[in-house]
Amino acid sequence: MQAVLTELESLLAGLVERDLPGVLVVACDDVETLYVAQVLARLDERSDSDLFLTFTDAAPSTSALVDALADNLAVQQANLAEQLGPGAALPDLPALARDPAAAPATRLRALVDHILALLPPGDHRLVIALLPSRLPADFRLELAEPLLRASQHPRVRLVLRDDRARPAHFTAAKTCLDEHVLAYSLDLTPEDAVAAAAAAVRDPERPAAARIQALMELAWLDLGHGRLADAEQKFCGCAEFHARTGSPALAALARAGLGDVQRARGDFVQARRSYETALLEAAATPAFPVTLQLAVALADTCLALAQHLDAEGYYQLSDTLAAKLLRPHTRADVQESLGVCHGARGAGTQAVRVWNDAAELCRAIDYPQRLHSILGRLASHHQPSDRARHRACLEEQAAVAARLQEARPC
Repeated sequence: MQAVLTELESLLAGLVERDLPGVLVVACDDVETLYVAQVLARLDERSDSDLFLTFTDAAPSTSALVDALADNLAVQQANLAEQLGPGAALPDLPALARDPAAAPATRLRALVDHILALLPPGDHRLVIALLPSRLPADFRLELAEPLLRASQHPRVRLVLRDDRARPAHFTAAKTCLDEHVLAYSLDLTPEDAVAAAAAAVRDPERPAAARIQALMELAWLDLGHGRLADAEQKFCGCAEFHARTGSPALAALARAGLGDVQRARGDFVQARRSYETALLEAAATPAFPVTLQLAVALADTCLALAQHLDAEGYYQLSDTLAAKLLRPHTRADVQESLGVCHGARGAGTQAVRVWNDAAELCRAIDYPQRLHSILGRLASHHQPSDRARHRACLEEQAAVAARLQEARPC
């Protein structure tokens, strides 16, 4: 696997550092997008002059993906202005970037032009990587193909993801005669990943932090295959190492893995203690994605223990964090569980209010799986008292179920 990642890193470095603009289409599966993002992060760390913007979150549509990019950029601008101090201000995003009537490719180009205007003159390149972990169905037609056909600004480098199992724009890029358009198929088999991680752990030439990172990967693999004792031992070792070396966010992540092992054993009381310890470690860091992961795990654990008031608090924290991190799917998941907590405490009106909000969110982001579940809860609640609403929920749920059945692969 390491040889493949080294090859990918060399290709990406060549794309970024050459004097010509370029678009690279990487065909990969959902998990492999994270490896591409990690390679880009390493290149970002090595570069003092280039600006890297990498997007890996799933998006229900290309329009929603561009919306999320714009929101993310607005947040980054606000944070940068705050760091620059009083009086510092950055220009607002162009109205075209948020215009729902404009094509996604046009909106993205408006964002790119805006960012380029903020870069200082000189050898500063802009690298934008669109690597959604779940490709929108309209990604090829609405974004990939227009970007492949368009001429690129000399300072811009684009990386676009395609699905290796069902390649579309990758095939077009591979046969394109334009020297600015490149294609690469990334294929990391699970066996290669395990062998590479095990070799990295045993390699005395590697820095200790790199060996511990590989050990953490093996711990997650052990957990996934039900080797709970092995996973527990590895997670404990990783947590101790990161706590000793002053890496609280990574220590929290390892302790979260330990909590997952305990939950898999059915020891929810001990899992809660592990998650709470991890949350305290993560709270002192800006690692908000780790904090979100822990808050959700804690809430789910409290719910399993029927500690509904505590679960509510953690679900509300999770909802706030998911909103700040632009994770609408996580928000919908959390809100359904929050309604369950309300209902368990006898606050039925609160539960319905939360489920209605969650259903609206699911419709807005096109999340039929969660919508189907929430509609079932609403139908059950309305059944004895409001037949019209009960029937409306069942009818919509049936329509969603039919849509899910049509989308199911053969």
